[in-house]
Formats: sequence, C-alpha cells, structure tokens
Amino acid sequence: MSTLIFLRHAHSQANESNVLAGRTPGVLLSKKGKRQATDLIERIGGAKVDQVHLSPITRCQLTLDPWLDSKYSSTIERLDIREDFTEMDYGDWSGKKLSSLRRSPFWKPIQETPSKVKFPGGESFRQAQKRAIEGCEELFNSRGNKNHLIVSHSDLIKLIAVHYLEAHIDTFQRIEVSQASFTVIQKSSRGVNILAINSASDLRSIVGER
Repeated sequence: MSTLIFLRHAHSQANESNVLAGRTPGVLLSKKGKRQATDLIERIGGAKVDQVHLSPITRCQLTLDPWLDSKYSSTIERLDIREDFTEMDYGDWSGKKLSSLRRSPFWKPIQETPSKVKFPGGESFRQAQKRAIEGCEELFNSRGNKNHLIVSHSDLIKLIAVHYLEAHIDTFQRIEVSQASFTVIQKSSRGVNILAINSASDLRSIVGER
C-alpha cells in the first residue's frame, strides 16, 4: 500500500497580486505564504513521510524549506525534483492578471469544458493530467509501501484527484485546493482510497506518525 500526499504550495506573491503565475520564474512566497510555510513544520511534523518530491517551481521549494530544515526531516529516504508534478504550462496566459483573463471568451470553456482546452503557446488540461498521472503511477508502483510527500500546484492536484475519483476531467474545477492544503490518495491491491482533499489538518491525523 502506497500513499501520495499532495501539498499545494503556500500563498505566493502572484496569489497576492491576483496574477496567473504559471511557470513564470522568480515568484516567491508572500508574507502570508511564509507564515504558512513555517506552520508546516508542525503541521507535517513527524508524520510518516518516506520520500519527498518537489515541483521545480521556486514557490514549491520555498514552501517546504522550513520543514526540511527542521528536525522532522531527518528520516527522509529520498528528496528529488519532479518535472511531472510541475505547474501547468499556461503559455501566453502566464504572468497576466486574472481580472483581465476572466474577460476572455476563452475563460468559459476553461471552467465548463476544460477537456477541450489547450492554452495558446502552452499545454492542454489533458496533457497536464496525463503527465501527472504517469508520475503518480510510477510512485504507486515503486517498491515498498512508501508515503510520498509531493509539493505541487492547484490545477495539477485537482486533475489528479478527479482521475482517482473516476470522474470526468470536466468536473475538476469543482474541487477546491487551497494553498498549503493536503490532498491524500492511497492505493493498495484493493484499489484506491481518497483519504483527504483540501485538508488544513495536521498531516499526522491523516497518515499517522512515525
């Protein structure tokens, strides 16, 4: 039985400015995000985490740095950067204000029929879901019953959740994934269980303690 623990990055400067950051480099955490990252020291604490996988985007790495620098991370077997869990490529939309993007005729299909959407100069929701699920299955199929902590992004986590809920991709916008929240998916020979979505709880209450 393997468990994937998805942690959305903490509140960022782009969130504060209402900007769709995407893969724009140099986006740091806001003051609120720094507090959330500090709170994660105890929210993750000594929860059963065997391996850590980070999106290459800076805000994800900054989110986990306080916990990684704490006493709790000493038992981690593996820490790596995973491109399959990176932010969606929003192409020409990256770095733009959400207030202006919402006025685009493209906005409605993004909300209602994302299965048909490909961002200009970027990737489609289906492409993003495919790479993310391939990453999940690789971890689920790796040797041993491991708990994997994955720091990633809202849309990626929502796309993963609808897949394992066996729901249509067009429903993924109905899921809420807040900054610094946990979404936890477990897989065994009996199938998949969703242990948490958008949880603000301590991780130990979901996956147990070492």
